[in-house]
Amino acid sequence: MKKILIFGVAGNMGGYLAEYFLQHCGPDFEIIGVDRIEHPTVSKMIKTIIMDINNEEDYKKLPDKDVYAVIDMVGPMPSKMIGYNPIVYVNTNVLGSYKVFDYAVRVNADRILYAKSFADILRRGETQLVLHVDDEPDFDYGDQHAVYTVTQNAAKDLLRCVHEYYKIKTFTFRLPHIYLWNSDDKYNVDGAPRKMMHRIIIDNAIAGDPIEVWGDYTRQKDMVYIKDLCQMFYKASMVDRETGYYNVGTGIGIPLLEQIEGIRDVFGTTRKSELIFCPDKPNAPRYIMDIKEAVEELGYEPKYSYLDMLEDMRKERELGRF
Repeated sequence: MKKILIFGVAGNMGGYLAEYFLQHCGPDFEIIGVDRIEHPTVSKMIKTIIMDINNEEDYKKLPDKDVYAVIDMVGPMPSKMIGYNPIVYVNTNVLGSYKVFDYAVRVNADRILYAKSFADILRRGETQLVLHVDDEPDFDYGDQHAVYTVTQNAAKDLLRCVHEYYKIKTFTFRLPHIYLWNSDDKYNVDGAPRKMMHRIIIDNAIAGDPIEVWGDYTRQKDMVYIKDLCQMFYKASMVDRETGYYNVGTGIGIPLLEQIEGIRDVFGTTRKSELIFCPDKPNAPRYIMDIKEAVEELGYEPKYSYLDMLEDMRKERELGRF
């Protein structure tokens, strides 16, 4: 039986990815999770191997034959870091990821999939709405996110080295914010916890409380759902190609006002939230991900419209699985 290993399976996206692969891979594949901790929902779906990717001895816990694909979703995020300790990014994103790549080579895996952030090009959205796969990095090296961004780009380049030298298939994905339902509704800003803005809006819609609309409400953002990300990863796992580099997204921009009205309609009750416009507040980021490479090379086709995404998030909220 061919094995697909998902490194980072206990993270916010891992459970959704494991479930999608279970539903689509069929009986010839075994899906195995790998992480430093066990997620209670995921462990009921698939076998999870507990290990530290920087501990050489721990690799002995992993299968050494019949490994078809290795998916690397490991990576500490600035939004989850308490304080500022950038050496964690170097140890995990560079050293740890290379060890994962090296493991895939040693066990003769057919392919490696690697997920990274779009933080290296996000700032381009202020001058060009559509972000392309081949856009050159444009970010602030003095920002707290800089080491995170640099180390992820280093891992991307290391994966290219692995592909060129060992001829193993490799696929890299550049991820914007991926929307999903999760019990964790906070992220860290400059090392301090803060509730996610879209979760504040959802909570206000449920309670019927007023919702503030900050800045320019016409600014557009690509609102991509976790289950479309899973589709793209699955297609890359099965495609007959040697390598690829892809933006994750829908290719469609949703204006801020439409985003908020959608949340109010889907999550709201009979008491409809009043919208309070605050044009002097900071603007939200703006960007649309160019997904033509994923469409042409993988056959990717986004399945979730913005409202479809919200409806499914509401269902996942009710289920409380993640």
